[in-house]
Amino acid sequence: MGEKKIGLGLIGCGNIGQIHSASFARLAENGVPIRAVIASDPLEEHRRAISDNWRFEILSPDAGDVITHPEVDAVFLCTPTFTHRDLILSILSANKHLYSEKPLAPDFETVKEICQEVAKNPVIAQVGFQMRHNAMHASVKRMVERAEYGRPVGYLYRDDECWPTTEFSCFASDWRSQGKLSGGGPLIEHSIHGIDLLAWLFGPPVRVSAATRSVFGYDVEDVACLVIEHESGVIGTLLSVYGGVEAREESRFEVFFEKATVEITWGVLVESEENRFRITRSGESPEDIPFEMILRERLSELGLKFKPFFWNELASLDFFNSIQKAKPACPGFGDALIAHAVVEAAYRSASEKRMVELKELLPAELAKALSINCALSQ
Repeated sequence: MGEKKIGLGLIGCGNIGQIHSASFARLAENGVPIRAVIASDPLEEHRRAISDNWRFEILSPDAGDVITHPEVDAVFLCTPTFTHRDLILSILSANKHLYSEKPLAPDFETVKEICQEVAKNPVIAQVGFQMRHNAMHASVKRMVERAEYGRPVGYLYRDDECWPTTEFSCFASDWRSQGKLSGGGPLIEHSIHGIDLLAWLFGPPVRVSAATRSVFGYDVEDVACLVIEHESGVIGTLLSVYGGVEAREESRFEVFFEKATVEITWGVLVESEENRFRITRSGESPEDIPFEMILRERLSELGLKFKPFFWNELASLDFFNSIQKAKPACPGFGDALIAHAVVEAAYRSASEKRMVELKELLPAELAKALSINCALSQ
């Protein structure tokens, strides 16, 4: 008798949903026990497109059909940010395991409400912070955990991509430029990935100073610049930019240890042409480490024999493993609460022209109830 397959439901068949469905297909081809039960989207063209990646048994215009389907064990939520609250609460009420794309909601009060409901519920719940799964970031995590080059002292982190609106791309969505629907610009929509990564690497952030600017005429920021201080003593700068250079999406990360400096650049795909990893050790010339070597080492650590196309494949695999082993997912909603608190602190800092302490925003009991220590092995 074969291993029971996890019945999957997908809500939202747009760009992100299609990326996830392609990832499901690759994971299933490589022996992960999952089954495509039902996908939903109000737009027929999205439902048709999802079948090009992985053929779900049922396609529906109604998200409720996914949530109530008796053979769905886990739901992937890939809808716009402003729709998340009601759908998440319905998924939790149906006792389905949950993988939610970020951000959780446009405003911090709703994020806290969602996280409080997750804390009460026994289901496995994960948030789509996939930057932890980038093999180059895993290498930095290893350096931090092993103190190979002494303590991390500081960092510079930059996200830079084209405005994700139809003014610049036919694949984009205009709701992202509307503050009431998105919650903000590149900081909450894109760089919240980086904020989660920074908290994973360097420990909980404790205070934030920030400035924002709007250049393109939308009612959200185009640029956000943050100084983040961590409980560990590490201090860093994050720059988040939406620009007008079509098709551009690149991130850069510099980490300064006591005895070495690491410089990383990456793009949206696992094998993006932007991928670079350079380390400069004390007293030595800079060394460029081939990305293929880093990826091969990481996949070997994970016991994987296939190469992912998107990093979210590894995030999904972690989620499925958590379900099978009945263990908490990582990154979870506690991690998302911290990341959203940093975003909220940054927006308040920019508006009020002051440094903001995270303890002003973060309910300690809730953060503790949701917290999981995610080491590299997880």
